[in-house]
Parts: sequence; C-alpha cells; structure tokens
Amino acid sequence: MFPEMSQKIEPLSGPKPFIKWVGGKHSIVNELTSCFPKDFGTYFEPFLGGGSVFFKLQHQQAIISDENQWLIDAYLALKSDWKLVAGHLDKMINTDQEFLRIRSVNPWTLDLYERAAQFIYLNKTCFRGLFRVNQKGQFNVPYGVYDRRYYDAQNFEAISLALSQAEIKSCDFELSLYGVSGDDFVYFDPPYYKLGGYSNFNRYTSQQFREKDHFRLAALCRELDAKGIRWAVSNSDTGFIRQLFSGFQIHLISARREINLNSHNRDVVELLITNYNVS
Repeated sequence: MFPEMSQKIEPLSGPKPFIKWVGGKHSIVNELTSCFPKDFGTYFEPFLGGGSVFFKLQHQQAIISDENQWLIDAYLALKSDWKLVAGHLDKMINTDQEFLRIRSVNPWTLDLYERAAQFIYLNKTCFRGLFRVNQKGQFNVPYGVYDRRYYDAQNFEAISLALSQAEIKSCDFELSLYGVSGDDFVYFDPPYYKLGGYSNFNRYTSQQFREKDHFRLAALCRELDAKGIRWAVSNSDTGFIRQLFSGFQIHLISARREINLNSHNRDVVELLITNYNVS
C-alpha cells in the first residue's frame, strides 16, 4: 500500500506539482519565469493545471484559477487540510480492480477531501497520468499499472503553505481576471492549439477548449494590453497562434512532452508570447 509514511523524505527546495498534467511546465519553469517581469502586484494564472509556475514563483499575492472544478477542489482541499487528503489516500490500494471501483464513484457524491484524494489517486494510477473526461464530464482514462507513491507528505505541507495566501477560483479564464489592474501580471497557459497527436488534447472539462476559445484569449490579451496590463502566453508554435498574436513579442522555448508515446516526438519548440520587453 502507498505511501510509506515512515520512509525518509529528502528536503525539498520548494513545493512541487502534486499531479502530472498534460502540458505541465515543470521541465521549463526556470526558462519561463526568467522571462517574467521582475516586479508586479498580483499574479494571475487562469489555467492553473499542475501549478508548476505558481509553485516556482510563490508570489505573495496570487489569484489562481482553472475551469476544471475537480482540479480546483484538490487545491482547495490541500490548502485547507492536507493531512485529511493524505489520510484518505493512505487507504487507497493500487490495483486494477480498485482503480475501476474508485473511478466509477461520482466525485460529487464525496466530500471535498475525499474528492481531492480520488482525483490524486486516479492521476497517479491511470495511464500516463492523463486527465480526460467525456462529454458527461466523467473521467475515462484506463488503469496505468504504475508502482508509484501517491504523495509526499513534506511536499503536501509545502503546497498547503504556498496556497495559504492565494485566492483559488474555478471559472472561465475571462472571469478569472476580475479586479486585474495595471500593476499586475497574468500568465496564460491554455490547452495548446493543435499540432497533431497528443498535442490535440483538450478534454480537461466536458466543454473542450476549441479554436473559438483561442480567439477569445487573443482578444482578451489585446484588451489587457490596451490597459497597460502585462501578460505572457504559452502556446504551440503554429501559424495560427503567430497570426493571432501578431504585433507582440514571440520567444521560442524548447520543451519536452512526456505524455507523447513516441519518444522521438517528445522534444518540441513552443512559444512564449509577451506584451512587454523581456530583459
């Protein structure tokens, strides 16, 4: 049974993502944040996902959000009482039969901490750590046959501390920016525009992130720019995205997509688009 709480835990340099997330920024977070403004007021991140950038920055004033309510509930539960979440995870067994049983449970019949534990368990035991739902919002990724710990107690504690001062919301990205002002900074990491294969993955919620949503995001960025609000956007290196954000600064970032089944296709170049000069 996982995890072994008596196991010696090595010191952490800071909180790390507690889940694997398609398009996660863990491997390039240093390169990304080196391109961010050095000083700003409130940090906004409307597509939180695995939270690599937020955990790296640990900015004192932060409003973080995602449209995936189940994901956000996991953050809220860890912020409120990580030990309760850990206690539920300690009771979960990593077998294919138990995976199917836990997967079949409607998360909205569980309390906040049980729902968070269910989310983390499924992420750690499902195939390649994918999060995918059908049109009914039901998680439908198969079992992954992985022998890994569900969590690290010291990291859970560090995560809870990092989240303690943050405002956490579940909403559409446009609604997440209520109250943003000229001194603030926004980092957008939306589901990427399609390149083919797993880069097309956008089933984080029952409502997929489609081309029209990329248009909405670009329009929002232009509105923010007109107000003097600084922002950065990560996305795929395609003609469509370059055209949407024409007139802004484009920076090439080398990334690796571990979710891709073909190891030869894991190394990619993506875009970081900014409306400010990168020093």
